[in-house]
This record gives sequence, C-alpha cells and structure tokens, in this order.
Amino acid sequence: MIVGLLAVAAARLVTTLLADRRQSVRRRVWILLLAPYFTPVLLTGYAYASFSLSLIHHPAVNTVFYSALLWWKFTPIAAVILHFTPSPISAEAMHCRRLTSASSKFGDWAFLLRAGCARGPIAAFTVVFLCAFAEFEMASLMVVKSWTVALFDAHAGGLALGESLRRMLGPLLCETAAIATAFVVLGRPKIIPARRSTGPRSHQWFGWCHLSLAFIFVLLIPAAMVLWGTLRGFGLLLENFVLSREIVASLLFAAGASTLAGLAAFGLGAAARGRRLAATGGKMILLAGVFAGLLGPLVLSLAVLAAVQLPGLIWLRSTPVPLVLTLGMVLLPMALVLKRVLEMSAHRSAFHMTTLMKKSRAVRELTWTLSTSGQFWALVLLFTWAYWDLTVSSILAPIGMTPVTVRLYNLMHYGQIAALSAMTCAAFAAPISIFLLALGTRRWWAPR
Repeated sequence: MIVGLLAVAAARLVTTLLADRRQSVRRRVWILLLAPYFTPVLLTGYAYASFSLSLIHHPAVNTVFYSALLWWKFTPIAAVILHFTPSPISAEAMHCRRLTSASSKFGDWAFLLRAGCARGPIAAFTVVFLCAFAEFEMASLMVVKSWTVALFDAHAGGLALGESLRRMLGPLLCETAAIATAFVVLGRPKIIPARRSTGPRSHQWFGWCHLSLAFIFVLLIPAAMVLWGTLRGFGLLLENFVLSREIVASLLFAAGASTLAGLAAFGLGAAARGRRLAATGGKMILLAGVFAGLLGPLVLSLAVLAAVQLPGLIWLRSTPVPLVLTLGMVLLPMALVLKRVLEMSAHRSAFHMTTLMKKSRAVRELTWTLSTSGQFWALVLLFTWAYWDLTVSSILAPIGMTPVTVRLYNLMHYGQIAALSAMTCAAFAAPISIFLLALGTRRWWAPR
C-alpha cells in the first residue's frame, strides 16, 4: 500500500513532464519512464542479490531498498494511467467554482469526488498495489520475506496442491477487492488523452530526479554489472554454451502467449462491437480474461495447475497449452492498454492518403511509420514480457521444455559468477537479435 501511494504521488509529478510542448523533451521522458518498467525483474534481482545478501543481518534496510526498487519500477504504470485518465474538471473550473460559492475545503474535496476526479489516482493506486503485492522474482533473489516467496518455496518444496490453494485464499481476497475497485472506478467514463499544463518548476525538478534515479538503479547499474561479468565469462560461454534448448523453448512460449493475447485483445474487441449476442459474449470473455490476468502469475498459475489435475484435463499437463494459456491471460490487460494507446495515436486520415499514392519504397516506409510500426512495437513489448516470465514458467512448464528464465533463476541462487553473467547476456541477446532481424527485413513482410 505504501508503494502504491508513493507511486501515485511521483506519477503526478511525472505527468507534468509528459505535458511539455517540446516533442524532444516528451520523447526523453517516455524513454526514462518506460525503461525501468520493461527491464526484466530477473536482471535487477540478480544484480542486487549479492548486495542484498550483505544486508541479511539488516532486514529492515534490505526491505526498504527492495521497496524503493518496486516504487521506481511500478511508478510508470501509475503515470500512464494518470496521463490517459485526466480529471474531468480543470484547475480553472475549480477556481470559477470558488468564486461563485463559499464552500469549505472539505466541500471542494467532496465535490471533486462526486465529479469523478479521483478515478485516475484510485485506479493507478489499485493497479500498482496489484503489481507490488504479487511480485515474486526480485523478492526471492533479494531474500525479502513476502507471501509470494513463502508460498512458492513451500509449493516447490513438495507442499500439497490443496494446501497451496488454501494458503492463497487470503491474498486472493485482497487481489479481488483491488481488481473490483479498479473495474468500478474505470468503468464509468471513457479513457481520453490528457491535456495538462506543465506545472511549476519544482514539480518538474522532482519529476526529473525520480526518472533519473529509477533509470540508474533499476536498469543502468544492473545492466553494467551483468555486462562487466559477461566480459570475463565470454570465453567460458563460447566453450560450453548450454542454454540453446532453454532459449528456444522460451522463444516459442513467448511467441504463443503474445499471439494469444494480441488475438484476444483485437479479435474479442472487434466482436464486442458487433452484434448484440457477440458483443455480450466478447465482453464477458474479455472481463474474465482481464480479471484472471490481474490476479498475478503466482495465484493464476496455481489455479491452472489445480485445473489440469482434473480427470478430463490431466492430459494437458504434459503439453505447453497450460503455460501458453496462462501467460496469455497475464498479458491480456497490457495488450488491451496497448491497443487503446494505438487507437488514440492512430493517424487515420494520413494513412488513408498513403493508399491513394503511387506504390513505391517511400510509400511503404510511410505506411510502416503510420500504421505497422505501432503494432510491431506493441507485439515486441508483449513478447518481451512473456519471454522473461519466471513464475508461470516455473509452475506450468512441461517436462523437457524448461524455459531459460527458470534455468537462470536456479543458477542465480549460487551467487554471481562470470559464466552466469555471460549466460544472462546471451539470454538477452536472443530476442533482441530476432527483433533486429524483423526490423531489418520489414520491406519484405510489412504491408505495402
């Protein structure tokens, strides 16, 4: 709850930077804002594992540092929600209201609540609360006591599945209450782009400080530590590269899950706008998928694991279907947000003009810039998130197809070594190489 409150407070400062009139400034803000969120948790946890172990006799300091990392990592979620859910009443309108009425400060707050001005901050708080509450990978590597670590370790140690499900009932109730709050708050008005003023210079200064610290501690320092170890362990990696099968398995699982989430977000969204019966069915499936995805990977994975133990579904246990389906549901909320962002940033009239122009290489590049590039990068984000998943992969991966994150996570508990840093860097290089290859060959596969 503390992380959620701090994230909303920091996000309000960051949104003043997102309203800057200069495009170059807004681009830098977006890069600094989103980079920590899309940094794999496994990388951050691995980099600080040795540092946190030195604080094992100071659990309070270790927990504060872990909480700060969570704050820096999940503030982008709150900032994006606040950016796309602006207050329906401007500061100028509130000033006019004070001039025409003699209400007290409490009366102003009550009026703002009734008008829906709190829906953005409340929704941002609940979503950040869900992410911080269900976080597991970084807490495990940094030896932080949390319910996710306790439940995962007990289940991996041989705890009966029924007992694991019983222990997760309390956290499930907390997550359900938060999800219900988010649905109620966000379900009334439509999300629209924000138009804000830049705010005072003090707010901008604090916003830049927060973005810089988050970028340094969540991405820059961990990446530097891993790259430094890679330089020393690169020779060992070339002599004995043992992660090829695991990397291929992770790539296949990520491709299946991101495709499933994309089809559900775009296909069911189109069905929801069709006939009444199809619209009702599409909305119900979408709501069920979003609700399941927001429960977090640990709770959802244990529920799916219990489902595939049933007599009629037990044959699925040895297949990739449970893992891909669960990962797809975890990605579905993010896929819907990306879909909404693409819809709001679409250049429909400009794209229509390209269809009227004479076909050429320049027109294909323009078509890519106006339409296909946004869909491509949205798929890249979904693919990357699925590729670096650990919790779902650890619980539901079929025998003989161990994902690379599971292998790396098991090795990271033995400490930082040069060969392991090189393996981590190789795992990073695999999806990046695929993205660069797809980007370089887009003139052959992109729409013309």
